[in-house]
Amino acid sequence: MKLIKWSSFLDVGVKSLVILIWVSFPNLRPHIFSPRILHAMDSMFVDNATSVGSRPSLVRVLMELDITKNFPDKI
Repeated sequence: MKLIKWSSFLDVGVKSLVILIWVSFPNLRPHIFSPRILHAMDSMFVDNATSVGSRPSLVRVLMELDITKNFPDKI
């Protein structure tokens, strides 16, 4: 199975230049796990362990990456 960003112009016969990647943010402060902060991250998809706070050492979010552009050195 391959995840692809859907749009009204989606053609499954053409490879997408936008890929989905999981980005991890280790060692963030505990207040990041509050419902208010996680709700503010609503435009990003957070994994289940992040949303319920069961893994306080790491926040993981699903982000889109356009492979035609330069990769950022840091976030």
